[in-house]
Amino acid sequence: MKIKKRLSEMIMAFFVSTSLISILEGFLGMIFFPEVKMDYSAFFSPPLLGFFSVLLGLVTHSKKEPSVKQVLFRLGLHLVLIEILVFGLNYLSGNIFAPLVSEVLALSIALVFVAVYVILWLIDQKSAMQFNERLKVYQQENASGTK
Repeated sequence: MKIKKRLSEMIMAFFVSTSLISILEGFLGMIFFPEVKMDYSAFFSPPLLGFFSVLLGLVTHSKKEPSVKQVLFRLGLHLVLIEILVFGLNYLSGNIFAPLVSEVLALSIALVFVAVYVILWLIDQKSAMQFNERLKVYQQENASGTK
């Protein structure tokens, strides 16, 4: 069951990441590179980045319950690895950005990173609330049935 839950979390993170990466690429492209026209192969970039970002997220998981410091360190490491991934892939494909564009891109990546974790947390909260509501109904049904 734990593997199934972990896989489900990774799939959810992939889709949230891919969606936010697509939006980010659209905005930054319109602002900094309005003259660049993309072909259909550009549609593969967000899912590819989303997939590798989720894989890099494996650094945040532990078999034991991590301390707050360990969680923050691992989240920071995850963010740094994603930044290296994005800038590294751009460098390898021949895209070298001006300092302002690099700074905006780095900040935007961090904002997407935070947004992904906030969205996933909100989804978890909603699931927990629904579970608790169903549990209350179940307990009430069983309590009234035993009297």
